[in-house]
Amino acid sequence: MKAISLKMQIVLLETLVIAGMVAAVSWTVITNEKKMLMAESLERLVLEGRNLALSSAKPLLHEDPEFELHPLVIRAQEAETDIISIVVVDRKGLIKGHRDVLLIDRSYEPVAGLRGVAATGLAQSGEEIRENDEIIEVKIPITDQGEPIGFVYLEYAKAEVLEAISLIKARMFRIGILALGFGVVFSLMLAPQITRPVRALTKGAEAIGQGRLDTRIEVAPITELQTLAKTFNGMAQSLEENQKSLVEQERIRSELAIAHEIQATLLPTRLPRLDNFEVDAYYHSASEVGGDYYDLVPVDENHLMIVIGDVAGKGVPGLVIMAMVRVLVRALAQSREEPATLLRHLNVLFRKDIKRNMFVTLSCGILDVRDGSLVFANAGHMPPIICRGARRAAEALPTKAKPIGIFPDEIFCRGLEEHRVTLGPGDCVLQYTDGLSEMRNADGEEYGIERLMKVVADEASGGARHLVSELRKSLGSFRGDAPQSDDLTIVAINAMPSGARHAPIERIEQPDRIAFE
Repeated sequence: MKAISLKMQIVLLETLVIAGMVAAVSWTVITNEKKMLMAESLERLVLEGRNLALSSAKPLLHEDPEFELHPLVIRAQEAETDIISIVVVDRKGLIKGHRDVLLIDRSYEPVAGLRGVAATGLAQSGEEIRENDEIIEVKIPITDQGEPIGFVYLEYAKAEVLEAISLIKARMFRIGILALGFGVVFSLMLAPQITRPVRALTKGAEAIGQGRLDTRIEVAPITELQTLAKTFNGMAQSLEENQKSLVEQERIRSELAIAHEIQATLLPTRLPRLDNFEVDAYYHSASEVGGDYYDLVPVDENHLMIVIGDVAGKGVPGLVIMAMVRVLVRALAQSREEPATLLRHLNVLFRKDIKRNMFVTLSCGILDVRDGSLVFANAGHMPPIICRGARRAAEALPTKAKPIGIFPDEIFCRGLEEHRVTLGPGDCVLQYTDGLSEMRNADGEEYGIERLMKVVADEASGGARHLVSELRKSLGSFRGDAPQSDDLTIVAINAMPSGARHAPIERIEQPDRIAFE
């Protein structure tokens, strides 16, 4: 048998080394990426479960929790398409929240055959993580004052993670084939000089495979080997950038989810119930965090404060301003401030703390449920619309006041006025934000005040809830498939027919009246 030349032995040896190096890098990178993707998925799933458990605690204490838990589960599953099942159960194991309402109040049976996952530092006390080859199940306790009152079960499909791993394998295979081909050619040409560069490549590849993605490989000035080193460096840089991007996207999504939950708690979840007045409201945000604000604050058993506003800033800054407005309005309401005085105090307070280019338009009114008198003042907000039941004619009540947070007190007060109207039987008052009148369709046409006034005149006689419903239908038909460009808030108050008995202000639940895109 003819002996193999030393050159060919070196070529073969270097080829085997490069092949082994590529295989080691591929295996290590794939293994580390798999661990990282699974860890990120588990962390995201646990955080989602904790958010759901936090959101489910209060509804689970109610007599009929399914009315709040069902839409909560639907929204969560629509937001996270990889979550194939979300189930909320009470302490007895009975289903109280599920996408399928037919399963409500049935006993929940967890998926059989799952094995526990060792997630040190991730799962907290009472939390469980189990999996099989296809799904991951997370069990999160729901607590009230430290005592468990139920559990949230989430099932997550591994399909997306497995697909991502398959793509990484394919990419590593292509890179490996390319690297191996380069290695054979370069070895034939530069066999005596290959040993040292290959050692550098091996060490660098091992470092990358171990997760040190900031590693960059430096080799001797041989063009072909430098090309191979650049290939590995490019791979490491790409993996490092992708990893940072995934972490940043998850951080932003988590922060927006938290801001979304905070905003939902700032808006009323229940409407006041009056024997002689009907009140209805609707809120629809154009994004995860909106800038509109409204509140219905019982001042005492005979007076209801109605506040609606629009924060110029959007996103998280707008949410902060909205929270400030809510706290200050509620504090001033308990001090029985008149509407104009309340707006003036808000302007003085906001001038001290609000940054430039941010302001708030706000309308504030106080309804006396005994005689139907409504005293209101407006700070740069859309004018309220009143429809007299006897005439079936709508009219706007314009004001000249300026927005809050821009002008000093002496200028702000020049146009600040209080107005008083009395609502007789069948009369209706509508308050709204500019997201209603300035809604645009696919052609860029605005919904407009005239169209709004016509709907109010035609539909106000049906009551507040009927009017809000018809406005939503009219807006939906007008907008079509065009995206919602601004937040939308509607508040309607209707005086009931004469003869209704006056009763102190109470509260009723307000399901499905707050919506986010």
